[in-house]
Amino acid sequence: MDELNLISASVKLNNVFLKLKLSLEEIQEKHGNRSDLINSMERTIIDLMEVKATYSTLEKEFRSAVSSQYRLEHQNMDLKFRIKDLESQLKFKNVEL
Repeated sequence: MDELNLISASVKLNNVFLKLKLSLEEIQEKHGNRSDLINSMERTIIDLMEVKATYSTLEKEFRSAVSSQYRLEHQNMDLKFRIKDLESQLKFKNVEL
């Protein structure tokens, strides 16, 4: 998953939320007696708010994991270079003996 996919998914989720909210407001204004639609849409908006909050949390955790992974990969590379350096020093010392 890359940054563009994360942003795209967030924008799409917000777009669906706003469309539903605007549609609800229009139905309330023009067809206020349609409580079946209004109640259903209000429940869906609440569901979408929960999804948005969960997505936001998951996105933060994903970014944190990616950052941690990068840090650990960098540390791993440093340790591999250190091992090579120590191996070279050991070979050099063995030759001197």
